[in-house]
Amino acid sequence: MRNKLLLTLLLLVFMAVRSKAQVAFLDTGEKVNLYPKVEWIKGQPFSSFDPSKIYVIDLWATWCKPSIAAMPHLNSLSKEFKDKIVFLAQDVMESDQAKVAEFVAKQGDNMDMNIAFGGPKGDDFDKKWIEASGTQSIPRTFVIQNNMIVWITTPEKLNETVLQLLIDKKFSIATGEKINKNIQ
Repeated sequence: MRNKLLLTLLLLVFMAVRSKAQVAFLDTGEKVNLYPKVEWIKGQPFSSFDPSKIYVIDLWATWCKPSIAAMPHLNSLSKEFKDKIVFLAQDVMESDQAKVAEFVAKQGDNMDMNIAFGGPKGDDFDKKWIEASGTQSIPRTFVIQNNMIVWITTPEKLNETVLQLLIDKKFSIATGEKINKNIQ
């Protein structure tokens, strides 16, 4: 009986420790302070979020046609709002960093924003953002304000009106969706 009790207690301790090691859930309303470990390809590297800044982080890959199709739109917004919003094109789900760097170099000013390589499945970015957010496909865009995820969307839903609402601190998901519904 005593051995069963001890074994049960050990099992409960093991499960408690293991649950602490699990990936945290990442969704709108969640606080984010540190950026996962990535390799920076272009732009200004950062490892933590500045609460006074707005971040647009778009997940993309060289093999993803919708991601590549969205790049001119994101690049245009990045240039227009460069002094007010930090744009990051976060490459994901790829293992060949040299291929990604070559792709970015060929784009030149057509990808004129911060660009990072996240690595393949199991890397830090994959564990802390892709798995944690339940991301199954890309492109996927995270909007962060005041160190909080305020919207998880797709790049085509970002436009001048939505971004200005963020700057003016008047953004809500409902408003963003309504603006996009009216545009269609």
